Amino acid sequence: MSENKQRIRKFNGSTYAPVTIKGVNLAGKTFLITGTTSGIGIETARSLAFNGAHVVMLNRNVAESEKLKKKIVEEMYDAEIDIIECDLNSLASVKRAADVFIEKHWPIHCLILNAGVFGTASKTTVDGLESHFGINHLAHFLLIQEFLPIIRNSTPSRIILVSSSVHASCGVTPEMSIDQKIKVLCPESPLDASWFRLYSRSKMCNMLIAFKLHRDEYLNGISTYSVHPGNGVRTSIFRDSWLVSFASILLTPFTKNISQGASTTVYCAGHPEVANVSGKYWESNWDDEKNLYKEVARDEELQDSLWKHSESILMKYLDDRKNSCLFEC
Repeated sequence: MSENKQRIRKFNGSTYAPVTIKGVNLAGKTFLITGTTSGIGIETARSLAFNGAHVVMLNRNVAESEKLKKKIVEEMYDAEIDIIECDLNSLASVKRAADVFIEKHWPIHCLILNAGVFGTASKTTVDGLESHFGINHLAHFLLIQEFLPIIRNSTPSRIILVSSSVHASCGVTPEMSIDQKIKVLCPESPLDASWFRLYSRSKMCNMLIAFKLHRDEYLNGISTYSVHPGNGVRTSIFRDSWLVSFASILLTPFTKNISQGASTTVYCAGHPEVANVSGKYWESNWDDEKNLYKEVARDEELQDSLWKHSESILMKYLDDRKNSCLFEC
């Protein structure tokens, strides 16, 4: 894990995504991204494709994905883009999407777990999980489980989990027992807390998994990044929450646009100078951890416990689906 003081800062929160990888040739590299039909995901896919990357988009809405692909190809005729249907609201859909990708025998040089929800219209997923936990954390955790062997075989490779500075509002305190922390982070009911608190918990889960991956996989050639896109990025993640959407309109002059919001993800995904700056929390194109809730996020026992707990949940739900023939029928 390199220290940021050994590098010269070139970019900041005002930098646009394409600028961060200007001149970087990504030809021959495969980038797998969730959530590219709106918000920063669009610019992430676009910037990487424009630099020659093979971009594979995992999205629920295939029609919107095709529109984005067409738009990018119109700007860059030889852009290499593929689409796989993946509804993060359903673990069965996530598993099917993973199977489809695996059958292609493509490498994964960078897995970008970008998709996320806040204040969803439906409080639970298809599987009955609290929506923020099920979509933002567990569905992405399943993709990690499915794709880790490929990522290990594609080294040097990277994994990026898009988190948020609001992870610090998750409600977990260092004084809690491990069991208490897991209970807070993995709610069994959407009534356990407010939307904001539930979202914050899911973002802490993303961060804990990112740091766990660094501990386990860095020596295997995989670098991991936890990325905060910026406060108030003008995105559609809040589309189901009218109050937050209204507030974001009022705050537009003070927020980042989509390209600025995507810039840190794109920088961490594609620039060679940060290839080994693994296991860090990133904001505004820099691994400045002053806003990181270290007492919880760096708790290795909690990282391990969340990983094991998430595995046990997946085992239960996926076994149930197999028994009901959802995968085979």
